[in-house]
Amino acid sequence: MVSERLLRLRQILGVGCLIFSAVCAGPPASRTADLSKLGYSLLPEPQQIELTGAEFLFAPDWELQLTGVAEDHVAVRTLRGRLAEEFGVDLPLGEGVDEKKVLQLEISPGGAAQGQKEELAQQGYVLDTASQRIVIKGNAGPGLLFGVQTFLQLLGSREEASLPSCHIEDWPDLELRVIHWCEKEHQSRFNTLKEYLDRAAEYKINAIAWHLENTFQYKRHPVISTPYAFTREEVRELEEYANERYIELIPMLDFPSHMSYVLKHPEYAHLRELPERSYSICPTNEESWKLLFDMFDELLAAFHGKYFLFSTDELFDLGKGPHCGCAAKVKSVGESGFFVELTRRAGCYLEERGKRVMFWGESPLEVADIPKLPSTLIDAVAGTPTLEREGELETEKRHGMQVLIYYSTKGGEKLLFPDYFPFSYHKIFSRNHLENMYQRISYGKVRENDVLGTFIAGWDDHGPNLEVIWLGLVTGSSYGWHAGLPTPEEIFPRFINTFYGHRSVEMDEVFRLMNDGSLFWTFAWNRKRGIELPNLPEARTLDNRPFWKARYSRQSYTKDAHLDHLSEGPFEGTLRELTREKELVLHLIELLNQNLQVVEKRRYNVEVMLAIAVSYLHNIRLFETLGQIEDILSEAHRVHGEGREAEAVSLLEKAEKMARDIAEQRETPQKGFADAWMVSRFPSEQMDIFGREEQLDLDEWADDLRNIRGRLARP
Repeated sequence: MVSERLLRLRQILGVGCLIFSAVCAGPPASRTADLSKLGYSLLPEPQQIELTGAEFLFAPDWELQLTGVAEDHVAVRTLRGRLAEEFGVDLPLGEGVDEKKVLQLEISPGGAAQGQKEELAQQGYVLDTASQRIVIKGNAGPGLLFGVQTFLQLLGSREEASLPSCHIEDWPDLELRVIHWCEKEHQSRFNTLKEYLDRAAEYKINAIAWHLENTFQYKRHPVISTPYAFTREEVRELEEYANERYIELIPMLDFPSHMSYVLKHPEYAHLRELPERSYSICPTNEESWKLLFDMFDELLAAFHGKYFLFSTDELFDLGKGPHCGCAAKVKSVGESGFFVELTRRAGCYLEERGKRVMFWGESPLEVADIPKLPSTLIDAVAGTPTLEREGELETEKRHGMQVLIYYSTKGGEKLLFPDYFPFSYHKIFSRNHLENMYQRISYGKVRENDVLGTFIAGWDDHGPNLEVIWLGLVTGSSYGWHAGLPTPEEIFPRFINTFYGHRSVEMDEVFRLMNDGSLFWTFAWNRKRGIELPNLPEARTLDNRPFWKARYSRQSYTKDAHLDHLSEGPFEGTLRELTREKELVLHLIELLNQNLQVVEKRRYNVEVMLAIAVSYLHNIRLFETLGQIEDILSEAHRVHGEGREAEAVSLLEKAEKMARDIAEQRETPQKGFADAWMVSRFPSEQMDIFGREEQLDLDEWADDLRNIRGRLARP
């Protein structure tokens, strides 16, 4: 049961509803009919919906008829497979029995998206539902599959397998909805990625930027690759699986930055731009280009799609190499000129081999130098306010360069769960991802350009699991399909319904509590000075010079504190928040365990969140214990000063045991965390979020305290 204190907190903080800004950057989108008012959840929102009659039940007395569609088409297999698995309906192929109700699948060009360009029309479909006949008609294969996904979302929205009588005509605003698979320093399992492709297709996502790094097996440079690296044959199998679902796998390769996975090896250390750093390769060294083109060639042999993402971001070291020729190059042509040269060279190499090339058009590229790049390049990071320079969008538009609207739903290593919401229980302002995506993708200035699609990044290195990023991936992609709808208030419950099923329990609050716990964990650990242990007592007097509780109880953040400023100052309100945070996390764990009993879909996703939540709880108990230990040491100092040495020894023994116990207790959440991660990933150092706690070395601290106690106990 939830305590009265927690209920009061929830009332005060408005947990019962999601609060968004009432001010919208753009006009509200038009809506012909709102099926959500009838309890149906659709993501993305269809372009046109018309209610045509009463609701009806979908029972097992239906048959399937195919017109211009093969029985083994992915849309047919998806429909029949999910009807059997999720609804217990075995949908037989039609035999012309009159009393049977008919669900018809048809490919018929021109049925939807009249007046839209061909790339969009291919994805268009019409869905007509009525009590005796349902017709799903796609202009082409993609549209048919997308129509089936819409039908299945409608059918799964409510407890009873009901459907509205309606006419839906639908197509996307933008050709591509790209999401990002980040394999930086970890590697997903093969079957996990297949499941993610099915999940992407469910939400009409049709491209994956696969950030492979060292998880691809480079035969010419085998030392680069991890022991579990995907072979060329495995990539081809996965690509075929994706293509069948009308999803393109886009290989993504960094150069010249983010190349530590290569330059950390002694065989390539001589290619570093700065000898002391493995971050960036030297682009004035022809051997670097030989390595890059070798990697390009191997990826090109594995990936047969249309696009290639040549990642040119965060060139912090570019031109700083004083001995390799880079500094001289920058002096000659400037940082932007250097960027243009290396981007042109790599881009032309890929274009000559039949690829359309995406790149990051960010610093140090100057706006004036954009026309020096091939207009055929695609800027995959357009529309990002923190990266955009004055006149950039206008220059790209005049240059004829297509763009992708970029949004990062999660970045860096600072969070175990994305900060989706505008504030947490701690009232710390952070990102409001859902509303920001709504406004930037739907109504941002970049929409005036030649927008090819959206790019929703999910940087899940250094801790987070891709499972916790799907709300952002789906939300951003949904606004790439239909700008402006659903609103931020509506999209969150729709995601919960479609992702977990209608039987989930308070999953909206689970997300807020996960959001809150992540912020607490982050602000507790990300300090300039790190976390320190309480002072050991001085051996003769037992003076422990207490500081710990005072330091970590101070409130030094403000309402507008932002995660980006974590490195600039510590969050020192940790201890003041412990009691409340512990109640919230215990309630979170209770809700997650309830959901594990009832969710119809994505059970593993809930297991990942539970592993994170248990880690939150251990973190809280660690801080509780360290504060209690300091109090005990202070009491030992006091009674020792009064000559009660036996009592002081006993208190020191108690503090030592508490330190050892909390260190040992870490093993349970640590194992649970690793076990959950390894369901979808191969073992990796990046799975362990407990490294900073291990660095505290409580066991060594306890050993030192035991030695002090031993000297005091000796007569």
